[in-house]
Order: sequence, then C-alpha cells, then structure tokens
Amino acid sequence: MSQITNYKGIKKIYFEKIIFEIIKIAKLDINQKIILDYGCGEKYLYKVLKKKILNFDKNPKYTEIENIDNQKFDIIVMNHVLMYFSKDEINNFFDKIYKKNSKCEFVIGIGKQNIISKLAKNLTFNFNAHKGTKTTYIEQIKCIEDKMNIISSKKNIFYMTDIFYTKFK
Repeated sequence: MSQITNYKGIKKIYFEKIIFEIIKIAKLDINQKIILDYGCGEKYLYKVLKKKILNFDKNPKYTEIENIDNQKFDIIVMNHVLMYFSKDEINNFFDKIYKKNSKCEFVIGIGKQNIISKLAKNLTFNFNAHKGTKTTYIEQIKCIEDKMNIISSKKNIFYMTDIFYTKFK
C-alpha cells in the first residue's frame, strides 16, 4: 500500500516545493484543463489551487471517486506514485489512459530514491517512506520515455525529485 504524504514539519517544505513546481510546470493555476490528482493523499494540490480537481487515492478516506474509468480529465498529476507500480502496471496504466484520451497530459513527480533521499527519510523520522516501492527511478523514467514525449522538466528539487510534464507520443 502506498504511503500518504503528510504535509507537516520539515517534510512540508519539501513537498510544498514539489507541489508548487508541479503547478508551475503545467500552468495548472491558469489553465482550464480538468485535472485528475492520482494519488491525491490529503488533497494538497486542491488546497493550493482552490479549484475543482478530481481527487483519486487508493485510501478511501481521501478519494472522491471510486474509479477513474467513468471520469473525464485532460491532465493527470502523479506525484511520487509511479514507484508503487510495477513496470507492467505503469505500462498498462499508460495504455489504458491512452485509449481513454490520447491527448491526456501528465505531470509526474519521481523520487530519485538516492542517498540524499535515504538520509532525509531518517532525519525526518519517516522510516516508512518508500515502503512498498516496486520500481526504481530509472525504471519509471524508461516507462515514461517509451510512451511519452517530455514537454518540459524540472530536475533536482532538493536533489531528491524530478518532475516531468509529458504527453503521449
């Protein structure tokens, strides 16, 4: 089961920076696209944007929709979510979305799972961070590059996260 991001303490600085970069890279604050926040957790993106977002999470406490199949959306935000999918699950998810909406765009935040991440995890007493990870940073990037064109990216947020704004090839 994936972890829910908790926006408190030192982690708040890190995750707020990621959220603001996600908003900036795709201009989510000014565009009129329908946004699906896949893996929304505590709905922080919604709280910041203060506009309608389809919030989906595996945890029923946070989700507003039971499944995404019956929903219309133009852009999917996935922040620190792909790591909880296997390579096959990532590819199947992308294929499913492509069939539903080939013009769908993605904003994907990927944790590098590097030594700095491990150090930060311990310093913030977040010992369960990355628990349940199924794919590495490199595997996630490969899945993205196989199916998508990268429109733009923001790399090395605190040397722990890269953000990719993409669309299908």
